[in-house]
Order: sequence, then C-alpha cells, then structure tokens
Amino acid sequence: MWFLYIPVGLLLAYFTYNRYFHPLSRIPGPFLASLTPLWITWQCYNARRPRLDLDLHKKYGSIVRISPDEIIFSNPAYFKTVYGAGTRFTKGRFYEAPTDTSQPEDWSKLDMLVELNLPKLRAQKRYAAPIYAIANAKKHEHYIDNNIHRMLTRWTHLAQTQPVTDIYHEWEMLNVDIMCEMTFGSEYGAVAKGSDDGHMHGMDKMWEWWGWIGFLPWLNEFDKRWMPWKVIFSGTSVQLPVFPYCVGKIIEHGQATAESKETKPCILDDFRRLSKTQPAFIDNWGTRLALTDLGAGVDTMSWTLAAAIVGISSNKSVIARLRSELDTATAAGQISKDTPVPYDASAKLPYLQACLHEALRLWPNVAISLPRIAPSEGIEIDGHYIPSGYTVGMNSKKLGLDTSIFGPDTESFRPERWLEADKAQRNDMETRNLSFGGPSRKCIGMHTVWVAMSKVLASFYLNFDVEVLNELDGKPGPGGSVWTERGSFPTKWHGLEVRLMAR
Repeated sequence: MWFLYIPVGLLLAYFTYNRYFHPLSRIPGPFLASLTPLWITWQCYNARRPRLDLDLHKKYGSIVRISPDEIIFSNPAYFKTVYGAGTRFTKGRFYEAPTDTSQPEDWSKLDMLVELNLPKLRAQKRYAAPIYAIANAKKHEHYIDNNIHRMLTRWTHLAQTQPVTDIYHEWEMLNVDIMCEMTFGSEYGAVAKGSDDGHMHGMDKMWEWWGWIGFLPWLNEFDKRWMPWKVIFSGTSVQLPVFPYCVGKIIEHGQATAESKETKPCILDDFRRLSKTQPAFIDNWGTRLALTDLGAGVDTMSWTLAAAIVGISSNKSVIARLRSELDTATAAGQISKDTPVPYDASAKLPYLQACLHEALRLWPNVAISLPRIAPSEGIEIDGHYIPSGYTVGMNSKKLGLDTSIFGPDTESFRPERWLEADKAQRNDMETRNLSFGGPSRKCIGMHTVWVAMSKVLASFYLNFDVEVLNELDGKPGPGGSVWTERGSFPTKWHGLEVRLMAR
C-alpha cells in the first residue's frame, strides 16, 4: 500500500512549491489562494466577486495574489501598460470557457470577446464598428421609441396598481425587447407579456458558470471533450428562450433575401448588406454579433440603468438638478412628456450624461479583474516582478474609486465630477473604465447601447418619479425582498424594490 503515498506526496510537493518557491510566492494574499486556484473558484462559484477584490486590496495592499498563477493590482500607473492600445498583454485563459479555441486560424468563427487571433479580431472590428456607431444606431432609433412607448404604458399602469416593483426585472424585459427590435426588426414581446420567459435568468446562470470554470482550464477542457459530463459542468443546459426566437428571425431574413424579397431594416440587415459589399466580412460574423446583442447588450443596459436609478433617486440634490435640466429642455421645446426623448436631445443634457458615466464608474457591470497574460518581458508592479505567462488583472470597481483619477469623495454618487473635469481629465476618466473592456479591446457595441440608455433614462425621469424602498444587504423591503448583489463575471442585483409614481 506504500504506493498510495505517492499522490499524497506529489500533492504536498505541489502545495509547497506554490507557497514557498513559486515566482509569485512573495506577493501577499489569502493563504489558500497561494496553494490552489480552487480558492478563487469557490469564491466565484458563490458569486462573491463584486466586492471580494475591494476587500482583498484593503487587507493586503495594491497587489494581491488570488491564485497560484494570478495577481490583481490597483495602482493606475500600470493601467495603460496592461490594457492600453498596442499592449502586448493578451487575454487570459479565463475567457476560453464558452468558446472553441482549438482552431484560432479558422476565420469562419467569431468570438470577439475572447478572440486571440489579433489580425482576425482587427478585421472583425474594422468592418463591424460602423454598424454599431452612433450614426447607424440613430437610423434605427424608431425601434427604441416603439419600446419606450410600451414602457410608458406598462409603467403608468404599474404606478397606479402596484405599490412595489422589481425595477431590475422591468429593465431586463424592456431591454430584451429593445435589442430584439433594433437587431432583428421585431420585439420579443417581453414588456407586453410582463415576462422574458426566463431568458435573463438563464443568462445569469451562464455567466455564473463561466465565472468559476474560467479559473479551471483543465476542467473546462474536460467539459468540452466529454459530452456525458456537459450537463454537469457546462452552460449548454441553460434555457435561453429568446435565442430560438431570434434564430427564427435570422432564418426568415435569409429566406427573404434568397427570394429577393424586401427585408426589414435592422442591425441584422446591416450586417447582411455588409457581407455582400465586403466579402471579407463573413456572413456568420454578423449573425453571431446579432445574437450577442441579446446577452451582453441586455445585461449591460439593464445593470447600468438600475445603477443610475439607485444613484439618482437616492440623492436629493442629484434628482433635483436632473429634474431642473429636464424641465428646462421641456420649456425650450426640445423634449416633451409622453414622447420618447430623441437621442440628439438626450445627448445635449450634460447632467443626464454625467449620471450615466457616474453609474458606470461607481457600479461597473463587470466588477471583476479583467485577466491578461504577461508578455515575454514580464512586468514589475509595485516592486514585484511578474514573469511571462502569469496572469495580471485590474478590477474596474476598484479603479473607479481611485481619487488620483476621479477626485475626492469617490465612494459617493456625484455626477458633477464629470462636468468639473477639463477635456483631458474627462478623457482620462472615461478611458479608465473597464465596463466595456480595456482601451485595446473596447466593446464595439458600446455606442449603440449608449444611444438606447440615454433615450430611455431621459424618457423615464421625464415621466416618472421613483422611490427606492430597501437598502443593499439590509432588511426586506415592503414587498418582502432583500436587496442583494451577486456576480462572478457581470454583476446582478436581486430584490431591488422601488415605488413608481407617474409625474
């Protein structure tokens, strides 16, 4: 039976090396994190990540070891080196979870979020970026208006009949319809039904799965190769009912095109036309990007609008100044109640725009470190050398609290900081937000999302007052819900109760 001691000895040797002889062994952090990646995996499995990094930096300092081969840092002096344009830092293996990275040379596949083939990524972004530009989003602005009308109708009814509303779920339903209609020319019908049929709940489960399995590449590979285990380990069993609806729209569009019938203008149609005029933009790329709108796009919009509601309506001086700005624009005939606010008008409401920027700063949707692999020369961070091949990352939530960038009182929701900054300061503040990725890999959909959020938030506050009824991690609200925050990749609030009041 002596041979049973061999695996035990190897395991002890592995732990001993990681703790005392590993190149990152001198970097402070939790004891268990220095031994095994299972520590951070467990934290993410339990969706504790949004505030975990803040607590770790508070306890251990500006650089913390969260896994044997991975550190997080908070010093903004290294931000551009790791995330800036032209950086040689590449995405970490965390991003491999939902994708097939076995054939990076296969240009027929589009995985823009994780793509490691940089020439392919640059080609994808170069062709697709104009489709998601503000100018093109404005061409489809009437689709957003359709859904704002539905929102006003539904929420006026809620204000009259329902004393407590789950505002986060309301935003999700609205944004599912907005992104469906802008992308495919037809809304899903979530607002009309009062349900997205569990689509965003399924997305939450998929993100949560990615958030923990991303730290275990070996398990991820096992998950992909052995089909009998996929029900246990992967996100493939998650139900996303809006996707089949959208796939049906893609098929309908393809049939209409094949029969030379007129197609409905929408983002999918823009992509199909792009594929015809630019054959290098593969048709499959457009359909993959279109489906991404219903995941990442809806998540980002719903979270940011919920965060803006909390920041604005929990601060009397903020809501008073926003009301004044809206009333002034109404008196000038630029906007009017019961009518969707045009994007051009909302873009000229500086305080409203500052509120959106402040919500993203204080409550970024992706409140984890974005992992990057150190290049051949490695990097020295705050006196600690990180060799090539090891993972470094910075948390956008922690970055947003840095007073050297955002000024004093960063823990408060104060939109004025965006109006007080000069042009150079404001550009720096906007750059140092990782909600849409680092500067070298910004999400191309951010401008379309910004157009929609600007219109929706302005239209909402023009027509409604809102009162937040419970506190984060506090007592249950009048509807019985405890407001909690969870996340292992994107962050999600549960149980946020508000009272809607028509103005």
